[in-house]
Amino acid sequence: MNNSSTIKGYSYASLSAITFGTIPLFSIPVMESGMLLPSVLIYRFAFGCLFMMAILLWRKQNLHIRWGDGLRIMFLSIMYAVSAVCLFSSYEYMPGGIATTLLFSYPVWTEILLILFFNEKLTIRISLAILLAIAGVAFLGGIGQTDGIKSMWGVTLAMSSGLLYAIYMVLFPHMRIRKLPALKVNFYIFFMAMLLLMLYATFTTGGVQRISNADSFLSLILLGLIPTTISNVTLVRSLTLIDSASVAILGAFEPLTAMTIGITLMGEPLTTSIIIGCVLIITSVILLITKGKTLPNPLRKYAEHQE
Repeated sequence: MNNSSTIKGYSYASLSAITFGTIPLFSIPVMESGMLLPSVLIYRFAFGCLFMMAILLWRKQNLHIRWGDGLRIMFLSIMYAVSAVCLFSSYEYMPGGIATTLLFSYPVWTEILLILFFNEKLTIRISLAILLAIAGVAFLGGIGQTDGIKSMWGVTLAMSSGLLYAIYMVLFPHMRIRKLPALKVNFYIFFMAMLLLMLYATFTTGGVQRISNADSFLSLILLGLIPTTISNVTLVRSLTLIDSASVAILGAFEPLTAMTIGITLMGEPLTTSIIIGCVLIITSVILLITKGKTLPNPLRKYAEHQE
């Protein structure tokens, strides 16, 4: 893996995390207007599919996939859809900052899965980067703050979301579908996830709700574009260029982005805890990118071919 590919991998992973961190900005106002969780997620994936389909058609890209690849994508779609449901559901039981802190358990889950199933060696550098990132997110979310937690079920949901997201990130680089174009893979993942959520909505909320106003319509379009299409296409691309553990650690930009949006656009206070959290996260990222890790040979060859 050359330096150019590594830099691109870190850049894609950072962009993915930053755009993913905008989810509360676009989803919470829609939920506050009365739209229930399943419908919000369905519209998120539906608009994301429309954006990706438009790009695929513009590129005149073949949409055909093999039956086996379809089954693999279906499995990833289940992981992604259930993870999203768990995260959004946890917002009902705790403040968004705490939920984001618990979601960020996924770098730890990622490293555990890599060690248990893929013979990954846990280095001191990666261990320290993970610890600093988690500590930073804990400060961002208000370390020791438990007053807003209404039920431990919310904690379970947020932690489960992190675990499922880690499984998604760890499995993808080791699956054959990694060789397919990132946009094509994401289109099918979102399309299948949307179908699964439509089935879920039918049995839980009586179906998909209508969009009630223009503001909600605009928020849902942006939800489908920024933290869905852009975030996930860059995530898949980064996973072909750098290792899953590094991508997971760079995910610390997610809560950092969410907190920045809260302070600049929603009038949330800038506290000492937030400043400490930002410093720890930036330190973690610098520690990570100053000494890169290499990919296994199959992924290295693929990434170099993509260049």
